[in-house]
Amino acid sequence: MTDLSQDGQPQLSKHRIEALVDGIFAVAMTLLVIDLRLPEHAHLASEAALREALAALVPNLISWLISFFVLAIFWIANHRLYSYVRHADARLLWLTILSLSGASLLPFASAVNSQFVSSTGQAIYSGVMIWLSVSTLLVARHIHRHPGLCAHPMSAGTYRATLVRGCGVMLIAALALLISHVVPGKANYVFALMAVLRPLGARVERRMSLA
Repeated sequence: MTDLSQDGQPQLSKHRIEALVDGIFAVAMTLLVIDLRLPEHAHLASEAALREALAALVPNLISWLISFFVLAIFWIANHRLYSYVRHADARLLWLTILSLSGASLLPFASAVNSQFVSSTGQAIYSGVMIWLSVSTLLVARHIHRHPGLCAHPMSAGTYRATLVRGCGVMLIAALALLISHVVPGKANYVFALMAVLRPLGARVERRMSLA
């Protein structure tokens, strides 16, 4: 018989959704590399031809690199959020599945963005980034607002830091889309700004813990 929480909702094991998260992120991260391949019918009879073919793969390589680390960042975020959870409820499962739908779509968005250097390709890529961010923030909000699900409640500082990181990703994705209208092919470099989000979130968390 399934145990019930204080609000009458069934208490569901978190381990199966964690296993699903791990599996989908692993598959998505593996699928990214499929776009890194030399032309099937290319005649690479010389070093110069090989170098030329490899140079043509640079946009794909950049897109793979960004997408791989984006998925890693969101997997780590999910891992951190679920470290607070003792058991799940149906709403938390569905919010997590919503975020997984974004993760599963990222390989497609990455392929479109690398093959079609245009604002449309960038819009698809940035849109999936925003989708991942929003769904992850919804997961964080649900965990924060329902301490009964948690082994130890999420602090206000941790929640605020999560908001900063998630909103930061959305702003960077929106900035990349704007840049794609001005300098097509260069917008993806903006995602390097994501490197500052973790220390920024940690700073916010420390300030709130001292307040």
